[in-house]
Amino acid sequence: TAAAGDRARAAAEVDALKAVLSSREPGAAAPILDQVGVPAGLEAALGAALGEALESPADEAAPRHWRNLPPLDVTAPLPGGAVPLSRLVEAPAALSRALSRIGLLPRGTDGAALQAALKPGQSLVTEEGALWRWDGHTARAGAPTPGAVRLAQRNALRAAETRLDHAEAEAATSDTARAAAAAQEEEARKAEGAARDARGRAEAALGDARQ
Repeated sequence: TAAAGDRARAAAEVDALKAVLSSREPGAAAPILDQVGVPAGLEAALGAALGEALESPADEAAPRHWRNLPPLDVTAPLPGGAVPLSRLVEAPAALSRALSRIGLLPRGTDGAALQAALKPGQSLVTEEGALWRWDGHTARAGAPTPGAVRLAQRNALRAAETRLDHAEAEAATSDTARAAAAAQEEEARKAEGAARDARGRAEAALGDARQ
């Protein structure tokens, strides 16, 4: 049925994405980005801002990792109406310092014109993945980082899991309806058979009465 086909396709997509996201070196700690919840559409922005650092785990026993430090006492405001990613992204406390100094620019804002006003440690990003850092480092949009790709895959997995839940519910409803229809058809066949038997008996009785 159509519902069963939708369920099979959604299940295959979920399995494929889980396989991709679970692949890592044997014994390697999970990257910190696996603990990050980023709204769909902001994956490129976060990936551009933190780059390979998103692949580092929060496990301090790992050779390369994120340490959980207390928040900075003073954080200078970001220019151009940029919104700190700390307000937009769900992330472990270890990323709080970094995210508080990364600003998402409003659409159409020229980050290059604001770059010289950035304070040490600050950077500006766009939804498309362009980056302007306080020290002059700049990256144009359109070159997704591995971290951004993985974040997008995680969002795709959540969406696929939602579709699978819906498809399973639809398939269950379809199966129930099909079973009910089959039961009704069987009851109708039994009723028709009983009617034929009754008619046969009546005709036989009438024949006997006429003799």
